Amino acid sequence: MLKEKLTAKNASVCFFCALLFVLFAQFLLPDKSFSETEKRVLSQRPPFRIETLFSGKLESELETYIQDQMPFRNFWVGLCSYFNALTGQNGTDGIYAAKDGYLIQTPNADNPRNLRTNLKRLNAFAQQTETPAYLLIVPQTGYILPDKLPRGHAAYNDDALFSQIKAQTADSYTFVDLRQTFADAREKTQIYYKTDHHWTSEGAFLAANAFLREAGKTPLTKDMFEIEPVSGFYGTTYSRAALWGRKPDTMELWKIRGASLSTVVTDLGSDEKTECDDVFFREHLKEYDRYPVYLDGNHSLTHIVNDAVPDGTLLLLKDSFGNTLATQLAAAYHEIWMIDLRYYRTQAVSQLLTQYGADAVLVNYSVEDIVNDTNFVWLK
Repeated sequence: MLKEKLTAKNASVCFFCALLFVLFAQFLLPDKSFSETEKRVLSQRPPFRIETLFSGKLESELETYIQDQMPFRNFWVGLCSYFNALTGQNGTDGIYAAKDGYLIQTPNADNPRNLRTNLKRLNAFAQQTETPAYLLIVPQTGYILPDKLPRGHAAYNDDALFSQIKAQTADSYTFVDLRQTFADAREKTQIYYKTDHHWTSEGAFLAANAFLREAGKTPLTKDMFEIEPVSGFYGTTYSRAALWGRKPDTMELWKIRGASLSTVVTDLGSDEKTECDDVFFREHLKEYDRYPVYLDGNHSLTHIVNDAVPDGTLLLLKDSFGNTLATQLAAAYHEIWMIDLRYYRTQAVSQLLTQYGADAVLVNYSVEDIVNDTNFVWLK
């Protein structure tokens, strides 16, 4: 009995000492500004101010700071995620631990008011410009790959959303419906990454050809590209799920054979431009987050020219899915002007369209962003 009490006491002392060590280490070690594995900025030590002390804001800021700067944070975050997954709480962090190594976002929440507003603004833009316009919405991974989902998953509402979007934009846009195209290909093609919410280069290829057919242009063929595999890619769903130890994805860079490419990237409020004689910015392959290898990631305005293609100008309004898509569509267009409304606040898009004489407008968004994005207010 005495031995059991001593053992319990020793365990308590060890736990208390370990806790003190963690707390002291937190204040002795330098703060980290960014978590590569979680792909987010970490909270920094909040300044002490009387007004924040009495308002309770300082307490809240300190709590967030301690959580973000805790020593061995990756271990604790991963431990919590595995505990949730093993105790029937799969998906509580917004990511399902699915079959065959997939980490899949839970269904997108409805936001009917914002969706109606976005569609209204898209319609007004297309009617103002009078340029052939196409709407390409990316289905959710879980909708396309239901056999990969865990038991008890929530329902995906893509069918209802696609019907609503198609009906409300019928007078302004040609709707490029990817649902059946992806469903037909999912058994033999990896359409989405396992550790990321984006489509793979194969998925983007299917989407590019679906659009080109609707636009009356010749579809692309795989022999137009030299495919370069890049291993070791971990994406956004891996970072959010914190289920460390999963196998990474292999990215593919589809290099256009015989292309004569130049890419110019411009950011909002900056006179500086980043130029590249390719659509792949290979310096990002040395970083933990490799997705910006496609066109240097998200920027206000990206201009791609392929002098090997004699004609055709496309205006592409997009979220991050469009980055991979544009690297392949450059094989079909002489010029692509790519705009990300999350960062674009300069010349009106309609003026840009008139100035450069685009033959077509392509709007490429994921279901999540077409429903929830609030930046369509800048589309004029």
